[in-house]
Amino acid sequence: MKFLIVCLLFLSSSVYSQNAREIIHRYLDTVSNGDIDNWNKIKSIYIENESYSSQQDFEKQINFLKIEKPNFNKLFGARRYGSRIESYDDSTFSNLKSTFYFLKDRTVISLPDIAPMITKNSSKRSEFFSEHTPVYIRNLLEKSRATILLGIKEFRGEGIPRYQIKITTRGRNYYLYINTETYLLEYWNVSHEEDESFLTRFYNYKKVGDFLMPMSTSAMRDGIVYQWNDTRKIELNPEIDPRLFIYNE
Repeated sequence: MKFLIVCLLFLSSSVYSQNAREIIHRYLDTVSNGDIDNWNKIKSIYIENESYSSQQDFEKQINFLKIEKPNFNKLFGARRYGSRIESYDDSTFSNLKSTFYFLKDRTVISLPDIAPMITKNSSKRSEFFSEHTPVYIRNLLEKSRATILLGIKEFRGEGIPRYQIKITTRGRNYYLYINTETYLLEYWNVSHEEDESFLTRFYNYKKVGDFLMPMSTSAMRDGIVYQWNDTRKIELNPEIDPRLFIYNE
């Protein structure tokens, strides 16, 4: 009898694991026009957005962005070179406040009246890394130790059912919340210590080229938003001057 119970539990776990993977693949197909490899066609990207970061985000460290006020950003990204983010005080992009360089070999934060902060990048990049969330999740799925459908979850005050899926990798758990009707990823949580109080929300999906992209994201803890980002403009594969990625000390 005990052997039969163990077998049933194993079978149940296998079925849920398969269902979880099917749900994630449905999400990947939905946002990738049916083929996750379509994201490889994006060689460069230009984004304009408005963002906000409160002091809570920095946990008592210095907030180099303007505290409690929105920032207006331009992002230039090229797969060959890296990315550059320019942060402004105003929506007309006339008063440059700071520049962030995320280059192949280093990260540079350039601020007015302060010496630049330069950090050498590790030669070993995360095996899951991708600039695009769907590709990151695909990589997670391929190398995960376990992928389990935990059930259906509704967040307080929303009344929207979402599949709750747990992906376990080496030393870290990822919780994905995928809409049961649209199959869009709407929340996720990355946890080292099973702390589910931190959530990232993805919303306001719009079609950009062949892709569905969330034009808005927010980060929250215990339901309180401490960081958000609203994208106003996205251009895929624009011509970008390589000189933008050169930082002269």
